[in-house]
Amino acid sequence: MSTDLDRYAFLPGAPAFYPTIVASEGCHLITSDGRRILDGAGGAIVGNIGWGRTEVAEAAAAAMSIGYVVPLWPTPSRLALVDELVEHWLPDGFHHVFFTSGGSESTDSAIRLARAYQVAQGRPDRWKVIGRHPSYHGMTLGTIAAASHLGRQKGYEPLLLPFPKVPWDDAEQVAKVFEQEDPATIAGFIAEPITGAAGACLTADDEYWQTVNDLCKEHDIVLIADEVMTGYGRTGLKFGHQHFPMEPDVIVGGKGLGGGYVPLGAVAATDRIAEALRDSGFMYFTFTGNDGACAAGAKVLEILRREHLVERVATEGPHLEARLRAALGDHPAVTDIRGRGFFYGLELNVSRDAVVAAALERNLWVYPAGSGPVADAVMVAPPFTITADEMDTLVATLRDAIDAAPFM
Repeated sequence: MSTDLDRYAFLPGAPAFYPTIVASEGCHLITSDGRRILDGAGGAIVGNIGWGRTEVAEAAAAAMSIGYVVPLWPTPSRLALVDELVEHWLPDGFHHVFFTSGGSESTDSAIRLARAYQVAQGRPDRWKVIGRHPSYHGMTLGTIAAASHLGRQKGYEPLLLPFPKVPWDDAEQVAKVFEQEDPATIAGFIAEPITGAAGACLTADDEYWQTVNDLCKEHDIVLIADEVMTGYGRTGLKFGHQHFPMEPDVIVGGKGLGGGYVPLGAVAATDRIAEALRDSGFMYFTFTGNDGACAAGAKVLEILRREHLVERVATEGPHLEARLRAALGDHPAVTDIRGRGFFYGLELNVSRDAVVAAALERNLWVYPAGSGPVADAVMVAPPFTITADEMDTLVATLRDAIDAAPFM
């Protein structure tokens, strides 16, 4: 297969080491020149059921024969995905789901939802959405503003709303920021239960989450759990917030909802939040509830349940952690290993880009991460189907890649 990569890349000078992927199988990506790359990060922390699942493609193909349907009209695929989510995945009290095309649309919609809820309650002065430092919630202007990812905000500062930020790990400072900003001006609080791309699995303690939860409940501030990376079993529970004393009003998802097979996201709200919007409405997207995506997403979730893959993450996650700590816990280039389930971050004092490139040269993909206080990190988040032998290969190859990266 001849490919003009310069033509494919939107920006000139795209890294020459990116391979052309022509097939996939299990936990491997297969390149045009026959290499088998072990996918140690589920792509962009997306893949959960593994690659090459033809039944997902078959479900999407069957649904796509309908063609385009106005987003608010029901179809069998939309109804089936709502039923799957409400009956088997979402916490009690979440009976209202709004579909999007991915995580950025989901988190952006949740920010709008927090504002719409406060306006519907007769509180037009509430517009601020508090975020955390560091954090990442997507690439719309709203989500860039709510997040704190210095590299992805750079240059866009004049376009961004001045949303307040709190530290990721300091409960006392959270309370101070709420007081300083005045709860009568705050619409929502958005947080990743475990920080993803910006912090490589930074994890606050129960005291922190109890403080956030209590303040939001006391002042009727919409608490948004960004489960784009942590949702649908990645941490060993259905949702990452379930590890902590955190009771969100809105749960946003993407990535694992479609398993990497389709662009799909969802915003789920409690009955209380949805009821408040009954008379005001909420705007949808052109491709909200795309039939092929909904059918594929429902099949991904069915496979996760049928094969008990979330339970497998809970069982095998400690073994992945043990392997990482045994091989890299004392490595001079690794300053921390953290996470849970199949969601681990390794903070580094060498270049993350050098590690990622060295890993790819050795037929392993890991995900680059870091912002602000976490300058360089990589993330390990394989499909839930990874075998013990593949875990061994992943960890050994990652160590070789870190060994190859020069100290800065």
